[in-house]
Amino acid sequence: MTTAALAYNADAHIRQSASSITFAIPSMLTQTHVETDPRFAFARVKGDICLVQLHPIQSETSRGSLGIIVFRHEFVSIFRYSHDLCVSPEDIRVLELLDEDRIRYEEDNGTVFLAKDLMAQLRRMIDASNMIRLQRERQGRRRRSN
Repeated sequence: MTTAALAYNADAHIRQSASSITFAIPSMLTQTHVETDPRFAFARVKGDICLVQLHPIQSETSRGSLGIIVFRHEFVSIFRYSHDLCVSPEDIRVLELLDEDRIRYEEDNGTVFLAKDLMAQLRRMIDASNMIRLQRERQGRRRRSN
């Protein structure tokens, strides 16, 4: 049985946003049949920016979905396991694959420690996302009031 995994060519498929945060083009997140280890990433899942671990897909029945583990922010640079999730490719957008050397993962207790620079990147992404969301809400209110 082959294992499907997430493959992503970061160098060839990156676009630069106006806020200098790098975002992956969602369609470049594809499934291929190769054996790989799970990867940590910052991703937008159903509208929220999260720390996730992308997992190889084990079954032919789940070809249309991606297996991820979501971690919740607990304290400073500490994240803990929250839940497993299967999402369709339309519901996830990988913002950045994380360098494994900048992460310490204690799998036995589900704790992830991120380097300070990764935490700063995550904060910038969340701040930029919140600013865009507020601008869209304001534009929507103006249109409705006119």
